[in-house]
Amino acid sequence: MPRPAKVPTPPPPGYVWAPEAARRTGRSVKTLWNYRHKGIGPKAVSIGRKLAYPIDELNAWLQAELNPEPDADREHDSRPPEPRITKSARAKSAA
Repeated sequence: MPRPAKVPTPPPPGYVWAPEAARRTGRSVKTLWNYRHKGIGPKAVSIGRKLAYPIDELNAWLQAELNPEPDADREHDSRPPEPRITKSARAKSAA
């Protein structure tokens, strides 16, 4: 008698498995695992040996990646631009 086909279990409502999260974010599954390890990516829930990502969390994380908030400290931390020296100014200083 033939064995029944193994049908993947669906994720809980409001969640997607790691391969679907990778497709939605445009990153690989391994990258998402690394992000989770470093604590920089979208939050995931471990269900057995699989990772499930809340859809709301993925969407919020993608929005934050696409539209980062400006950092006020970083804005004023840069050096002002150097003044341009034109040929006529160089000629006057050489004379």
